[in-house]
Amino acid sequence: YSGTLSDIGGFSFNYHKHIHTGEGGVLVTNDDKLALKMKMIRNHAEAVVSDFKIKNISNMIGNNFRMGEIEAAIGICQLRKLKKIVLSKQKQANLLIKGLKNLKGLRLPKTLKGCTHSYYAFPMLVNEKITGVTRDKIYDALIAEGVPALAKDYSKLHLLPIYQKKIAYGTKGYPWTRNNYKGKVNYKKGICPNAEFISEKSYINFGICLYELNNKKIDKIIDSFHKVWSNLDKLKSK
Repeated sequence: YSGTLSDIGGFSFNYHKHIHTGEGGVLVTNDDKLALKMKMIRNHAEAVVSDFKIKNISNMIGNNFRMGEIEAAIGICQLRKLKKIVLSKQKQANLLIKGLKNLKGLRLPKTLKGCTHSYYAFPMLVNEKITGVTRDKIYDALIAEGVPALAKDYSKLHLLPIYQKKIAYGTKGYPWTRNNYKGKVNYKKGICPNAEFISEKSYINFGICLYELNNKKIDKIIDSFHKVWSNLDKLKSK
């Protein structure tokens, strides 16, 4: 299951997730030592180790990552609804897939055999070679038709300022200035051609978690897509 394939898993609870507490999140682990360390880092790493009778512990720089009791109470109630919410999003996504699957040049989410999909997002890829129209023109047309919660880009991590300027901590370029790595790290545009192309030329996401959608609203979204696709020839000339 997601979040349990490593020593520590993390889940975000900010507002556009399946369940949320406004902000915050939760970490999970089955290692008592790691759990204790995380609890301490969350709470300023305060000197409370005497209560746990721990002798060998490194000093830690802590933060205030504490979730308030109100947010935690909301999260507990939300967690009880999670299965129902996920099933609801799956049903909505399946209706969208059924209604959009025959649109040429539009690639939809696919669930592999033996897997499930929670549909936090509903990403699609536009193939301009097939549609004859750029992703951006199709996106603008869908927005004009009133399709909500659309996005046409995502953050490309290697192009963020922290990597481009190679400054994370302080002003001396740490950790890139550490001498334990002798090679040269390059984050120039073009090193991730597939991710860059998809983000800039092909990707459209429908934020399925941002709305409570009934069948009538989904039908309207499907109709809007079909209307745009029926006018691809007109979009070519724009």
